[in-house]
Amino acid sequence: MDSPIYRSGPRLDAALAVCGGLAVLSLLLPFAPAYDSWSWLVWGRELASLSLDTAAGPSWKPLPVLIAAPFSIFGDAAVALWLVVARTAWLMALVLGFRVAGSLLGRAVGRPARVMGGLVAALSIALLDDPETPWLRHFGHGLSEPLLVALLFLAVDRHLGSRPGQALAALALAGLVRPETWVLSAAYLVVCLWRTRPALRGWGAFAVGLGPLLWFAGDLLGSGDPLTGPG
Repeated sequence: MDSPIYRSGPRLDAALAVCGGLAVLSLLLPFAPAYDSWSWLVWGRELASLSLDTAAGPSWKPLPVLIAAPFSIFGDAAVALWLVVARTAWLMALVLGFRVAGSLLGRAVGRPARVMGGLVAALSIALLDDPETPWLRHFGHGLSEPLLVALLFLAVDRHLGSRPGQALAALALAGLVRPETWVLSAAYLVVCLWRTRPALRGWGAFAVGLGPLLWFAGDLLGSGDPLTGPG
């Protein structure tokens, strides 16, 4: 059960349902997947048919491809399904930013201040200034960065909620989107789990190693070179 401070924020299951519904409605907007997203969909279909070829295309990212693989059985609908997942992650990043900001403010401030802090955090994410790839473009074209941001916020959220195993799982999944998070996963395992949760050591080591394994193995199987597209 979440700590009392977390019960004052939006429930994750309810937030996920709402964000998923909004993501489905967003399919009415005139946006299509970007080049990277199309590549992950193609690789997902190839992975499902055991014919993966990553020699050409953007960087290999295990998590988007693993998500896209089962979507391939739905044919052309796989495009819409991926956009729903990516856009749900975009919206959940706002929700999780709201929760984390409110939780960090704690009970030292009143509920209105926590709500205001959460809103500022969520708006800061939504209005993130990136001249090369605006945050709204991430939403419209189904890029993977919102998934990464949502997972990182989820890791912080679960840590603050005294769920270190779930926090490490979120970090491990983030490591399937960007390799930089491998360091965070390893550090979290050593600092926050190794001594305090010995029962999770084996699983934690597996979770930390999963990112490098799938990242390099995917390119090795798909192109014959484990360093074809890291980054």
